[in-house]
Amino acid sequence: MQNMEIYSLKQTRTINKLRILNTIRFEPGVTRNMISEKTGLDPSTVTKLVNEMKRKKMIYEKGILPSKLGRHSKRLYVNREFSRAVVVDLGVTHSLVGLSFFDGSVEVIDEFDTPDTPEECFKVLTERISRFPGVFPLIVIGVPGSVDKTHKKLAFAPNLNRWRDVDVEKYFKVFEVYLENDANLAALAETMKNKHFGDRKNIVYILVREGIGGGIIIEGRLYKGSFNAAGEIGHMKMYDRGPCFCGRVGCWEANTSISHCVHQYEKEKALPGKTMYEKFEALCSLYERDDLAKKILDEFTTILIDGIVNLVNILSPEIVIVGGEGVFLPESVFEKIVSETKRQVHPMDKEVSVEKGSFSNKEVVLVGTSILSSMMISEKLV
Repeated sequence: MQNMEIYSLKQTRTINKLRILNTIRFEPGVTRNMISEKTGLDPSTVTKLVNEMKRKKMIYEKGILPSKLGRHSKRLYVNREFSRAVVVDLGVTHSLVGLSFFDGSVEVIDEFDTPDTPEECFKVLTERISRFPGVFPLIVIGVPGSVDKTHKKLAFAPNLNRWRDVDVEKYFKVFEVYLENDANLAALAETMKNKHFGDRKNIVYILVREGIGGGIIIEGRLYKGSFNAAGEIGHMKMYDRGPCFCGRVGCWEANTSISHCVHQYEKEKALPGKTMYEKFEALCSLYERDDLAKKILDEFTTILIDGIVNLVNILSPEIVIVGGEGVFLPESVFEKIVSETKRQVHPMDKEVSVEKGSFSNKEVVLVGTSILSSMMISEKLV
């Protein structure tokens, strides 16, 4: 017999409120009738719970949706200012601090070069966030590595000087800490904020940064595997060259990360920019007029395609989203990625779609942290 979850009336009410709230959050301007259609909830239940959340000022009405058949419907929106929280994109070389709002939006409020050790890093971070009083006591941090199942410890981050078993929670006395892999957060941002991507059930998201991370969505759900470490696609062994920070040789990301490209170029010429991200974007802008930039990015593209083809052959997704710094690749380069992927994949996977992400590298992980933060706060407050 299958296990059945039995919910109390109170639990059911909370679950329904969260469904309604998230529908409004991700489809601002919906009406009560539209919510009923999307969730399958009875219209009277929707109206009752909407009115309750309006009284608490979680949501508000603004404008109407005209109707030729009867009463006009009022549009609903999440109250952006209902709560604020701190979120962090902990990058390999450069980190961002954001202010997350209740509607899932986010603003960058600070940034710093990532220190070499956890102790230095979280000392800097705790000092920075102390400047922002009046925030909800929750901090969501996107990290470039694996997170343990409690989401309190950074299990392994090879690109962060091989940080291992870092108890992040101990650095924060006031805040509840929640860690999530940066590529998983980026995949969340793209699928929740972009209807074109969100309509797909099977997705591989590739986060191109100093390393390469992956967010894997299977049948509409983020896949984390048995040990919470699924998506470490950058550590596929593909070649017999390229020492990787994980300790192996030949990993995908060791041969085709942005840092690899920048270091190759700067052996001969300097690139403008303070961060690795800015330097890679500059490299992309030189593609059409600099032979060295073209050579490096063409090699980068070939290796990127090899990995994408492997992933498509293994997972057979509807769509592969190339995000992070991948959104800055020149159009001619990306056209090659699309055409070569379709040419090389298994015959059954020829209809796979390969597309650029819709967020910039600086936005995408912070947007994901903000979405997760706003949903977690909602669960505590409804």
